[in-house]
Amino acid sequence: MDGLPDYLKSVVKFVFNTFQEFERKCKRSLRINLQVAKWVKAGHLPSFDEYLDVAGLELAISFTFAGILMGMENVCKPEAYEWLKSRDKLVRGVITKVRLLNDIFGYEDDMRRGYVTNSINCYKKQYGVTEEEAIRKLHQIVADGEKMMNEEFLKPINVPYQVPKVVILDTLRAANVSYEKDDEFTRPGEHLKNCITSIYFDL
Repeated sequence: MDGLPDYLKSVVKFVFNTFQEFERKCKRSLRINLQVAKWVKAGHLPSFDEYLDVAGLELAISFTFAGILMGMENVCKPEAYEWLKSRDKLVRGVITKVRLLNDIFGYEDDMRRGYVTNSINCYKKQYGVTEEEAIRKLHQIVADGEKMMNEEFLKPINVPYQVPKVVILDTLRAANVSYEKDDEFTRPGEHLKNCITSIYFDL
């Protein structure tokens, strides 16, 4: 670094600091993924609430949210990132919905792979219910979460409305399409293909 011209020193320092910050932010996500991996390897079933707290954050959706904000530079200010990091009710609501829908529609695949650590099995163990009862309850939790998010959208927040509209509503729309009938996020089928095709062509 000492051999670099002054104008390059500031650039290199900025890049280095950016990567250090990225490393710090990623450590939490890596710890979460490691925790879930340990549960899966051991066939461990934590409590339902603990599973949601940890496995919900395992989703790459938080990085997706941040990426969306980066593309909204005309309205995105530092407070938008702070709002995202705060995990307020809207953010937690969409993370919970996507986690539960992924577990419900991917349950059979998970079980075939020996991946027993999922919300259905955790709920079954904690409350002593059948698989059908657990799935029904998880659908109810998703529905209750949607009502909560509708109420939250009516409350004022300290970020431009476009931020939750794009980050939350568009993610929910994508989840509704991907998990309407099956786990088409993992295995895209005709329904998802038709939805994507309809964006560009009249069917």
